[in-house]
Amino acid sequence: MKFHLPQSYKYWWPVDVMLPDADKPGKVAKQSFEMQFAPISADEGTAMLAAIQALPVEQQAAHQHDELKAVCVDWRGVIGEDGEPVAFTKEALALALQFSWFSRGVYKAYGRSLAPEA
Repeated sequence: MKFHLPQSYKYWWPVDVMLPDADKPGKVAKQSFEMQFAPISADEGTAMLAAIQALPVEQQAAHQHDELKAVCVDWRGVIGEDGEPVAFTKEALALALQFSWFSRGVYKAYGRSLAPEA
């Protein structure tokens, strides 16, 4: 198959989130969903990192997930406490990224999507 070089690229990728099991103390539960990524170029990533590093140290933490916020464009399979689907918004993503198990799962999935194995 020939390589297709699109102007922009979006794709769905599975995300596994390992979080504390609410019903089994000391145990971990695996929950899964799919994230749609629209990756940024290496140049954009480098510029974003440089801009964050140029900030005063006390402001840098507020920007720790900027790359994920830029590349995550949709999700499916995410439900709320009422069991109903949660619509993807940048605000909902920012809230979810505040939970370390969620952000770890998304970072891991995004990293794997950038270097998939055949």
